[in-house]
Amino acid sequence: MAKKSPAKKPRTINQQFTSLEGVVRAGFRQVDARFRQVDARFKQVDARFKQVDARFKQVDARFKQVDARFKQVDARFKQVDTKFSSVHLEFRDLRKEMNERFTTVEDRIDRLATHVDGFMKLHETLDIEVRVMKEQMNRFEERLKHLETAQVS
Repeated sequence: MAKKSPAKKPRTINQQFTSLEGVVRAGFRQVDARFRQVDARFKQVDARFKQVDARFKQVDARFKQVDARFKQVDARFKQVDTKFSSVHLEFRDLRKEMNERFTTVEDRIDRLATHVDGFMKLHETLDIEVRVMKEQMNRFEERLKHLETAQVS
């Protein structure tokens, strides 16, 4: 004859609350771990923005040098124009070269703008993730409040 196993005893409220508390704490630990990951990612993004800011400062300084150089070139052109009005072909070639340099500078600026757009999209994505996690935390808090209210009752 097979032995009958004794009937399973129903869990007490304290056991149920203890089990539920363990689940909630595990959830909070997971959320905390995710927040630490997001914080680490934000630190990486911040560091990258600092690098980009430093690069922009270098680019700005270079633009100032280029601007100063262009001012010098313009002054020289005025002198040459007044002295050598017969040399227009050489000036056209030089202006064409300057326009090509402007195009190169504009291309570089466009590439930098593309990188900044990528960082902005990343920032937006991380911001959405933070909002989702905050909503999860709010739901956990609401559930915990309901449990606490039920436990008090």
